[in-house]
Amino acid sequence: MNQKQIKQLEANLWDSADNLRANSKLTAAEYKDPVLGLILLRYAQNRYERAKQDIAVNMPEGPRGKREPTEADYLAAGAMMLPEKSLYDYLANLPEADDISEAVNTAMRLIEEKYPDLTGILPQNQRVKEARDILLPRLMTVRYAHSTELTEQDTISAINQLTDTLSTGFRSQL
Repeated sequence: MNQKQIKQLEANLWDSADNLRANSKLTAAEYKDPVLGLILLRYAQNRYERAKQDIAVNMPEGPRGKREPTEADYLAAGAMMLPEKSLYDYLANLPEADDISEAVNTAMRLIEEKYPDLTGILPQNQRVKEARDILLPRLMTVRYAHSTELTEQDTISAINQLTDTLSTGFRSQL
């Protein structure tokens, strides 16, 4: 990710945070988990997709051809082997009539089932009515989530900036 893309990501995050503060009755505590949950799912999918490509290229050819990748292959590549319903793109492409909050909760539960060490850690908090009915569908349309592949450093920076602005309500120098 080049400097221009990082600046665009920062601008999009600030715009999203401003929009949340201006157009929501939710407190920062009520909307931080849905925001962070979606960033996590986007990041996990990016890692998964990169690992999938690396595994396909590096999988040794056996007497019967290449074997199917395993969860261990993905973990060795630094990614989780995500179920289809836990992919950000799957959630982003759900019909508007579908319950996005339930789909996000299902995505998190499926990851926890596959990786029990994450049980109770992943955000499954879309209980507040406004977060469930208004915020999540709005967040799924945020441009940065679809258009930018986030690296680990970019994700950490984005999370820090987003949580700072959601918590304090003030813009700091970028």
